Amino acid sequence: MSEHGSPAGPSDLLWPVPNFILFVGLLVYFLRGPIREFFRDRTARLREALAAGARARDAAAALRAELARDVENLPRVLERLRADLRSTAERERENLLELGRQAAARLRADARLLAEQEAAAAREALRAEVIDEAVRQAIAVLRSAIRPDDQERFVRDFVASAGTIA
Repeated sequence: MSEHGSPAGPSDLLWPVPNFILFVGLLVYFLRGPIREFFRDRTARLREALAAGARARDAAAALRAELARDVENLPRVLERLRADLRSTAERERENLLELGRQAAARLRADARLLAEQEAAAAREALRAEVIDEAVRQAIAVLRSAIRPDDQERFVRDFVASAGTIA
């Protein structure tokens, strides 16, 4: 329908078609380079994204294969680790036992030396005590055996011997 209510004729339908064709032609003429460049860039980006996806898929497959090998080798690795731990523990045990033996030998040697020193000190103390007791008993025997005239004679003999020395 037209503006006044009359039905649209063929001329009303034909004039927009050349306008549209002219519009599309101008768009193609002026935008052909940028559109071509846009689609070329888009194609390159898509190809790069597809290549990156393929690389990622290959890397994931390699990682999956490596993980599968690691899972398959896990019992052997665990056994090897156990064996290593056992051997290390055995070496440490032997080292500790040797250190204990050395410490025990040092303690025995120190105890022997200390015992010898204590025995020597006890012998020396006993010797001194025996000497002191012998002197006390000798003094007691001499006091009971010496009479006053023997004491005067000892003093005279001492004074005489002291005079000859000087």
